[in-house]
Amino acid sequence: MSKSVSRQALELSVAGLISAFAAAIVYASLQLETGWGATGPEAGYFPLRLGLLLLATGIALTLQAARTPSDEVFASGLQLRRVLSQFIPTVELALAAPFTGFYLAAAVFLSYMARNHGSFAWRQAIAIGLLAAAVMFAVFEVWFGVPLTRGPLEELYDAWRAA
Repeated sequence: MSKSVSRQALELSVAGLISAFAAAIVYASLQLETGWGATGPEAGYFPLRLGLLLLATGIALTLQAARTPSDEVFASGLQLRRVLSQFIPTVELALAAPFTGFYLAAAVFLSYMARNHGSFAWRQAIAIGLLAAAVMFAVFEVWFGVPLTRGPLEELYDAWRAA
């Protein structure tokens, strides 16, 4: 039998995450001044109120999801695997970019995606990743003058620009 995620379980999970996030906002806001000072609202004024509103919403969503039991399937195991096969590499891209540089991380990510989701041979997938990274470099760094994190490649780029 295929594993699946019920709609109610997912709704309870998301409501719990919203509540936990809101509680963290409220806690952090309480570390600051939350009142109204001589010059206007103090640093924690708006975050506290928004956090409390979000916390109330999260609690209401949790109660609503708990009160309406449902066996409705939100996603099957196969559907979840498909989503995770794209989500996990995307998270890895975001985590790797500050250390390897955006262009190298993007080239690896796009090569992997072209190979595993685009059914390209490794040679073609690597060419796609490198070409896409080169195009992004040209667009952001050269044309727009917007530097993205380059990681260890930054020294090579700076030497190339100095030459």
